[in-house]
Amino acid sequence: MTDPIITHAFGTDPEGPKRIPLRLRPKPVLTVEDVANKKKGHYLFSFGYPGSGKTTLQWMMMNYLISKTKFDIDIAIPDNKEGPDWEGPAIINDWNKQWIEGRFPERTPAAESDIREIEITAQTTSGKKLDANFSFLEVSGELLQQVVPAKGVMPDLKPLLRAYLENQRLKFVVIFMLSPDREENDILFANFISYVKKSFPGLLDRMSIGVVLSKPEESLCRLREFGDATGRTGFTKLNTEAQIAYLKKFCPRTYNIWSGWPEKKPLLSPLYLGEIEIIEGEPRLMEFDFHHIEQIFFWLFEQFAGKRPGPTFWQRFTGWTKEWQ
Repeated sequence: MTDPIITHAFGTDPEGPKRIPLRLRPKPVLTVEDVANKKKGHYLFSFGYPGSGKTTLQWMMMNYLISKTKFDIDIAIPDNKEGPDWEGPAIINDWNKQWIEGRFPERTPAAESDIREIEITAQTTSGKKLDANFSFLEVSGELLQQVVPAKGVMPDLKPLLRAYLENQRLKFVVIFMLSPDREENDILFANFISYVKKSFPGLLDRMSIGVVLSKPEESLCRLREFGDATGRTGFTKLNTEAQIAYLKKFCPRTYNIWSGWPEKKPLLSPLYLGEIEIIEGEPRLMEFDFHHIEQIFFWLFEQFAGKRPGPTFWQRFTGWTKEWQ
């Protein structure tokens, strides 16, 4: 099937002529062959139920990188059979427009054909000269739930997502998005690890994990209401002690996976976004807070690049560390 063709046309707008594109290309679709042929790649794979904050994590991270001056970013424009694939920059542009308006991003559609990757290179602009290349792997929560077996139903993932996990040249950082809205988080996360062990030998050696509490205020309220594993309820803030207590209480199998992971410091962090107001029935981010997303990104950067961003030895020695505090 050929692309639909539109001839050049110019409007009569007083501000000047409007050029209609000569060719409208269909939305590019990744194939199993495309993924199987990849020679290398680092992937941020946010994992959780629908509405757990997977896309919001990536949206917030990109807006941090765009808004701050600590990093210079480049969004890849890969070539495919139809020509340059501009979908990655288009997605980031949409996120940036939503950010300007305080609107949260839309959920990722649930079709296999809507699985997307957005490749980013981030380079420090001060401090230690470092760069990291990685890709967001956008997958809907509806597709991820398929790793949970049920009576008469085998766990599985769509062929395209399996192709990523089967490619031994690819490495992953899997972030478990822990939302207090779902009681079954522990079932999903533990079954994913069991599925990986059984179906993809050696994948755990190419994988780092982290746990992010996507709604920290609600999580703290839940911990105070139901108490930790010992019955303690007097938590006043969601510090590291409270986060571990929450994980032990509500996701004990995930806690065992996280605490027993072979890497030294798997991530555990809340994700506070800032001040949110409901306007015309829609949540809007009115005042943003980059503290948590910056710490999450620094950890991710270290997984991808092997070193953590920060001031040089000379900057620490002379006290020029303000922008890294």
